[in-house]
Amino acid sequence: MFKTKSLRKKLTFAALSGSLLFILGFAVFSPIRNYFLLTTIDDIEKNNLFRITSRAEEQALKEEKRRLTNLNESVSELLGTELEQITEDVALLRDTFENFLEQPEKYKERILPNALYKDVISKVPYVHYSQRLLKEGLTPQIEKEVRIASNIADFSPFYSDYYNCIFFGSERGYSIGLYVMEHQDDLVPVSTEPSRTTYDPVTRIWYQNGKKFKEPSFTDIYQAQSGDMVVSCISPYYVNGEFRGIMGVDCNPNKIYELVKSIAVEESELYFILSQKGEILFVNFDSDALSVSLGKDIRNSEEESLAEVAKYMTAQKSGFESVTIKGKEYFIAYTPVKKVNWSFASLIPVEKVYAPAKVIRQHLTKVQDQFYEKIENFIVIVAASTLGFVLLLLFVIFKRIIPLSDSVVKPILELTRSVNEFASGDLDKRVDFKSKDEIQNIGDNFNSLAQRLQDTIRDLSVVSAEKMRLDAEINVVNEILVNYLPDDFSIADKHNFDLFAVEYPAKTSGGDYFDFFMLDDDHMAISVGDVSGRGVPSALFMMISKSVIKSFSKMNPNQDLGSLFTMVNDRLHKHNTEKMYVAVFFGVIELSSGRMKYVNAGHFAPYIFRDQSQTGNFLMDESIDPIMALTSDATFRTRETVINPGDIVFMYTDGITTELSNSGEKFDEDMLTDAVFEAAKAGMSSKEIVEASHKAAVEFAGHPEFNDDIALLCLKRKK
Repeated sequence: MFKTKSLRKKLTFAALSGSLLFILGFAVFSPIRNYFLLTTIDDIEKNNLFRITSRAEEQALKEEKRRLTNLNESVSELLGTELEQITEDVALLRDTFENFLEQPEKYKERILPNALYKDVISKVPYVHYSQRLLKEGLTPQIEKEVRIASNIADFSPFYSDYYNCIFFGSERGYSIGLYVMEHQDDLVPVSTEPSRTTYDPVTRIWYQNGKKFKEPSFTDIYQAQSGDMVVSCISPYYVNGEFRGIMGVDCNPNKIYELVKSIAVEESELYFILSQKGEILFVNFDSDALSVSLGKDIRNSEEESLAEVAKYMTAQKSGFESVTIKGKEYFIAYTPVKKVNWSFASLIPVEKVYAPAKVIRQHLTKVQDQFYEKIENFIVIVAASTLGFVLLLLFVIFKRIIPLSDSVVKPILELTRSVNEFASGDLDKRVDFKSKDEIQNIGDNFNSLAQRLQDTIRDLSVVSAEKMRLDAEINVVNEILVNYLPDDFSIADKHNFDLFAVEYPAKTSGGDYFDFFMLDDDHMAISVGDVSGRGVPSALFMMISKSVIKSFSKMNPNQDLGSLFTMVNDRLHKHNTEKMYVAVFFGVIELSSGRMKYVNAGHFAPYIFRDQSQTGNFLMDESIDPIMALTSDATFRTRETVINPGDIVFMYTDGITTELSNSGEKFDEDMLTDAVFEAAKAGMSSKEIVEASHKAAVEFAGHPEFNDDIALLCLKRKK
């Protein structure tokens, strides 16, 4: 009995001692272990967050570099094409001018207004004699040369829409030119003092530079006589091998700016063009460091990084760098424009490039904090549960403490490794716990969170890509439509006609257009058309159709319109790989008599208001000719009507008559013609009639934006 009792005490003491030591050890070492575990997890998560955001920033920078580089290459290619066309125009004008002077016997003499003695206004060809020429003597030979050379004025109308000034400066002291001023009645510079009595072409900087060239070449930017900052394309001209002078055209920087703007995806794009001398030629944003200023070489800028990039640009290199301008950091991509040794550069703020990575960092930090909080709570719960279980079952805890601890920690470490792999880019990583306890709950929560994040990233990528594509297409199409339609309605004023037209682009642009132009002094062409489809393809096909019709009309002004349109249809069908079509109404008006010949190729008939009878009707025929570009064997007929004094011709596309109101009703042709009829009876001008008809459609629809483009043209013969 003694041994048994002693052994029980020993066993009790040993059990109690062992249990107390275990409890004491658990109480001391368990918090330390948990502390190091949480610290390790926190370090791993911080490292993962850094790697994810770093990769996001690298990808954002890589994508922006690719985007800006592609944009620059597109702009440079387009600028090169445009400038090549300018040099071809200059070469054609030069060759024509040389032919006049080399073979004078083939041409009649022509007298242009002399700006030295008469006031010459915008778009009127003129001749000017310098004081040097008058002092040295205006011989009959020179007078005849001037009159023969004045035949070049016949070609000036074809180029006045594209160039501010066309000029020919003779070594003998006379000049022939044409200016396009801001207003039609503005006097050209050589008709105003002091230029009228001091101007001599040989003293101009473009003339001095032109002597150095052999073929058409571009000058640096300089201040023209009109006060505008321009770039000229100039070329020397010769007569039978003898140098006789310099000719050329002025290129308006604003037109080059609009050309670049038509490619840029966003209005917020920042860009500028640099000359080979380091001078800013064009810039689309306000900056003291980047501004158009003669003689300002930014290679000497106080902004060292900008000055260094400018050196690369003037050396005709391409690249992508970071610069600091007025304390703000930018990324800059630059590409040479080979034809003129310019360089085009695009800029974007660094903060804008890294903005998506910043959003990702904030989101992942929030997710990480939530995950870390769950782990902390879970460890506290597990530690408390384990301690209670030790107090209740000392022997079991003594035997199972290490395996139990391992069974708790291993799933957490496995979960941490899974999170690490997910953060490194393995978005398909998942965990598979079957413990049916809190560990499994955390694992399930992780799987659910990972799936939602993966779905969100995929959805955001799809939506963002589609939105960028749609926004870019809409912006490009709208820019094409706005910049390609004519807007000089004054061409009809002097012939006692009142003309106005407008194009209202839709939310998803199509290919509606209008056009008007003079064929000669007594004939004016008007046209409205609608191309099939939407977006960039329709806009491009619209431009092609409009250009072909206009070119063929001007080249064949006396040809029957039906035959002319058969030729136009064959040309459009030959290159119509996309199987598109265009409906067109085209009319040519003899302005002196009001007689109008026209062709209707599948388009809506115009509405005509007759002033004498105070009635209106559509210009309908027994049949309408087919739409254009679908077949090569289509034929078209020429028809005729007369526009009497007070009569009005109103032309439109179907965008205005197919729009549904908020209640589902359609603004049909009767409603449109009623609005036009009332406006015409009220004696409104063409502009007021167009605005009144569009206002009626908007008020009926109940919303200002329509689903299709609208093109409206109104021509009124004054009484």
